[in-house]
Amino acid sequence: MSRQRGFTLLELVIAMAIFAVLGLASWGLFDSVLRVQQGTAAHERELRNLQRAMAVIERDLLHVAAQPMVLAPPLFQFQRSHWRNPLDQPRSERQMLTYRLEGSVLWRESQGEGTEFVQRQRLLEGVRELRWRLFDSQSGWVAHWSAGQDTKALMALEVQISAGRFKSIRRVLPMPGALP
Repeated sequence: MSRQRGFTLLELVIAMAIFAVLGLASWGLFDSVLRVQQGTAAHERELRNLQRAMAVIERDLLHVAAQPMVLAPPLFQFQRSHWRNPLDQPRSERQMLTYRLEGSVLWRESQGEGTEFVQRQRLLEGVRELRWRLFDSQSGWVAHWSAGQDTKALMALEVQISAGRFKSIRRVLPMPGALP
């Protein structure tokens, strides 16, 4: 009886084929995990940008001054108070804010009272649609508001936005006068 001292060529080819199949399966699994991770990261980034934009709008709305307020879609303009002044400069605490949609970008423009300088901030990109509505306790939801109208009856602001992967996000933000 002769002793075999190695592998036959057929055994080596079968082993290489098994390792090749395992390698291809591992590569496919790794590739799909990377694609899912990239998609999740992009979704998270878009959600974070949308949340940040809504937080800025909500923060500004908490300090809305009584007059003037203009809602002429896609433009929403109002005056806010309590503008931070960390350097204690001699200036007003009031600021005129304008939110406008230009192309697919939502812009926030701020101008201090008594100044000509307008600061533009790109708030959100990839916006397909933006709707603003105000809830007036006397007439309900309105899509237009002029500067001469009384803002004391305003209870809430509705923002409906379609951006990125999000088909339609609707937020109803209470006005400061409506808060208990």
